[in-house]
Amino acid sequence: MQVQANGISMHYTMDGPADAPVVVLGHSLSANLAMWDGQMQALAQYRVLRYDTRGHGATIVREPGYVGWTDASSGAVPGAAV
Repeated sequence: MQVQANGISMHYTMDGPADAPVVVLGHSLSANLAMWDGQMQALAQYRVLRYDTRGHGATIVREPGYVGWTDASSGAVPGAAV
């Protein structure tokens, strides 16, 4: 599935019962949401949100000049510098 947010298209999956507690799984650098495939059976009783971070898997890189990890926290903490 895709969602549009802040000018980019982000890829994600939602698995498990709709009324179950939600677990959010983010992947590490140079990976994608498939990193969690091996854990999905153990998490079957939960509603699991997995997503591809910017520039990974099926989530696009935004405009030219995106520098990956240096932009990852932009806007996350006001006044924070990377």
